[in-house]
Amino acid sequence: MKKFIIILLCLSSVGFAKSPLRHRVVATQPDDIVLDVSSQHIMKEMQKTAPLSETLMAPHNFANKITSAIAHDLISTAKNHLGACYSRGSVGPKAFDCSGFTSYVFKHLGITLKRSSQEQHTQGEAIQSISDLMPGDLVFFGRGGKTVNHVGIVTHVNAEEGTFNFIHASTSRGVRIDSSSDGYWTRRYTGARRIIGID
Repeated sequence: MKKFIIILLCLSSVGFAKSPLRHRVVATQPDDIVLDVSSQHIMKEMQKTAPLSETLMAPHNFANKITSAIAHDLISTAKNHLGACYSRGSVGPKAFDCSGFTSYVFKHLGITLKRSSQEQHTQGEAIQSISDLMPGDLVFFGRGGKTVNHVGIVTHVNAEEGTFNFIHASTSRGVRIDSSSDGYWTRRYTGARRIIGID
């Protein structure tokens, strides 16, 4: 009799058992993405030209837009110091030497550059042609276009003319924007390096 009751209890419990876990569907939502102020600025800049959904569908385009937004932020920071005095060995914010200026501006983005222009010339990736330059790239100068002793940041590129504008801490006039078309800089240009947008 006891065995019969136990069997009945077992059979009845089967009918009320919950469905197996593998059949349950749980609706979940992705975690909220929290962006810092700098990232929010970058996302807003990207969405001015194309919806985020379109950007995400093209990873290469997405990367280019992020690079462009970062470069825009970098150059804006650099221009905030136009007119600052030149002082050898100074790293800002009231006075700079050339590599102190580039280091200070890139540090704003959390990117560490080495201290001297010669050392910065070893960072990032080399750019072979002026037509391949982009805003935010570092450009280097030296006597006879050989020995590096000066550095600046590209602000604008005219690929058709093969020229560019760059912001730098000049020894005579402090932080200013100059053009590579100026004969003084044309003779001294030694090359460029890309820091932003590389792996």
